[in-house]
Amino acid sequence: MEKKSISDNSIKFANLVNSWHPVKRNGWWIKFSTHYDSVLLIFVSQYTTQTIIRYFDDENLAVDFINFIINVDPALEYNEKDLPE
Repeated sequence: MEKKSISDNSIKFANLVNSWHPVKRNGWWIKFSTHYDSVLLIFVSQYTTQTIIRYFDDENLAVDFINFIINVDPALEYNEKDLPE
């Protein structure tokens, strides 16, 4: 069986993505990743394991969303309509 090699594009993309270890704030685990100016946020409630994933092209909107999430109760379940865009 022949091994398939990783494409040059895949390697270039992987080298451009920055990711950090999750941090815990007010009952939420938060994972950050960036690719150029884009921000991917993943939030997981330590109490309910509810997961919220958001992608932003604007860093300021990402920061606003982080501030919103860490100020809501992680023990409650949230519907999509309850969260800002």
